[in-house]
Amino acid sequence: MTHRIVKISFAVLIVVICATGAWAGKKNIVYATSADVTTWDPSTSYSTELTYMINIYETLIRVNPPGSAEPFSYLLATGFTASDDGLVYTFHLRKGVKFHDGTPFTAKAVKLSIDRTSRLGQGAAFIWKDLEAIKIIDDHTIRLIMKKPVPVPQIAASAYASYIMSPSVVDKNSAWFDEGNECGTGPYRLENYNPGESMMLTRFKDYWGGWEKNQPDNVLVKMSWDSLVKLQMLQSKEAAIVNAIPSDSYKSVRDGRDTQVVYGPSYINYLLFFNTSRAPLDNVKVRQALAHALPYKDMIDVAFAGKATQPRGIVPKGQFGHDENVRQYCLDLDKAKGLLAEAGFGGKELKLVMSYCGANQAEARMAPLLKDQLKKIGVDLQLKPLSWPAQWEEGKRAEKDGQDLFFLMWWPTYSDPYETLVSLLGTEEKTLWNFAYYSNPAYDALIRKAYETVGSDMDAALKMYVEAQNIIQDDMPAVAVADAKTAVPALRNLDNIIVNPAYPGGLFFYDMSLK
Repeated sequence: MTHRIVKISFAVLIVVICATGAWAGKKNIVYATSADVTTWDPSTSYSTELTYMINIYETLIRVNPPGSAEPFSYLLATGFTASDDGLVYTFHLRKGVKFHDGTPFTAKAVKLSIDRTSRLGQGAAFIWKDLEAIKIIDDHTIRLIMKKPVPVPQIAASAYASYIMSPSVVDKNSAWFDEGNECGTGPYRLENYNPGESMMLTRFKDYWGGWEKNQPDNVLVKMSWDSLVKLQMLQSKEAAIVNAIPSDSYKSVRDGRDTQVVYGPSYINYLLFFNTSRAPLDNVKVRQALAHALPYKDMIDVAFAGKATQPRGIVPKGQFGHDENVRQYCLDLDKAKGLLAEAGFGGKELKLVMSYCGANQAEARMAPLLKDQLKKIGVDLQLKPLSWPAQWEEGKRAEKDGQDLFFLMWWPTYSDPYETLVSLLGTEEKTLWNFAYYSNPAYDALIRKAYETVGSDMDAALKMYVEAQNIIQDDMPAVAVADAKTAVPALRNLDNIIVNPAYPGGLFFYDMSLK
C-alpha cells in the first residue's frame, strides 16, 4: 500500500484543530512548526523535513544523545562488526520488520536503498562516496566494503541519505515521493499532506517496536511561520508542542502551570557567508573587517535570550572537531576600519545585500543588529528576507549576481566534522551549501585526509580538523556567529521529549508519551 496525497479540506482542519478537548486528547497531538518540506524523497532529503523523515523512515542504527551509556541504538540492525583495517562492516539485521506496504524487511532493501541514494547523487549522498561494494550475505546479514577507513557507523546513523525504503518504491522518482507518497518502516505513516499547510502522521500498527498505551496515535502537523501564533496555540492547548516561540516568552512558558520548555544540547549553528566570487568581498581584508565588526554578544542575547555561545570555527560546539585551539574573531570596530582602509575602502561606503530566512526568528532578530552595526564601519547593508526554499534556490544560482552575504542555520548530517567542513566550504562544481563560492585545494585535501584518519587515529584527525578551521579563519569565507542550544516548548502533559543533537531539530514522536 502506498499513500497518495490527500488534501485535507479547510473545514475538516478547522474541526480537527479546534476540537482540542476531543481530538487533541490522550492519543493525539498537534505540532505547530515552521519546518517545511523541501522534498519527501528519502534519498535526496537534506533540509527542514528531518522531523517527518525520522518518524516515517529508519536507519540501521541511531546515534544516542550525549551522556548515554552506549554510542548507538539499534533500529533496523541489531549489531555490527568491523574488520581490523576498518574497511569491512558486517551488519546483522532485525527480523520481523515490515514496511508500510507490508513488504518484509531484508538485506535486499538495504542494498537497494543505498544503491538508489548513491546513484541519484543528490542531497547528502556524498556520505556513501567511499563505499566500494555491498554484499548480501543472507536475508538478515549485509556487508559494507569501503575504499577507505571512514566512520561507517556514523554514516549508517546519518540524519540524511541513510534511510531504508521498501524495494517496491526504489524505482520511483522524486516527483512520485513529492506527491506525498512514502514507504518506510518507521512508527508513523504519512496519512495526509497539504503542502505548506499541514500533514497527518498516523500510527503504523505493525511497527516492529510495538506500542504502549500512552504513545501518540496521530500527529497533526500545522505549518506556522509566526512565533507569536505558535505561542498562542501552545497556551490555548491547541498545540501540544511547537518548534519556536518569541525569544522573550521562553521564561514564562518554562514556568507556566501547563507548559514547559525542554532544553538540551544542539549541533545547530548560525553562519554568515561572504560572497568571495566578486568585489568587494573577493578581498580577504574586507571579509576579515566584517567579521571583526559583528556584535556577537548582542546577537546571542537578542536572538537566543543568551541560550547560545559564540563559536570557535564552523564545527558546532559539542561535536567532535570543535576545539578551543580554533581562533575566534571578536568585536573590534577599530580593527575593522583599519582592515577596510588597507583594502582601499577607507572612508568609502560599501553597499551590500544580505539574504536570510524571514521565518527563522533568530535570523530575523539578528539581521537588524547587523545592519545597524555595519553602518558604523561604512557598510550600507540591505536586508533581503525570503522563505527558506526561495533563499536556498537563489543562493545556489547567485554566485555572480545574487546576495553578498548569506545567513544560514546549519546542522550536520552525521557525527563527524568532515560533512560540515566539506559541505559548507569545500570546492563545489555546482553550488549546494557553499554560499561563499569558496575554493581552496589545500583545505579540501586537509579535511579529506582527516576524514580518512579518524577511524584509526582520532587525535591526529582532530589536529587536522583544527588546522583546517584555522585556514578558514584566515581566509574568512564565512563566519560562525552562534552555536545554539535546543529549546522545545510543549505542554506539561507531553513527556519524554528527547533532544538528540545528532538529529538537530528532530522530534521522535514514538518516544513521547501523553500523561
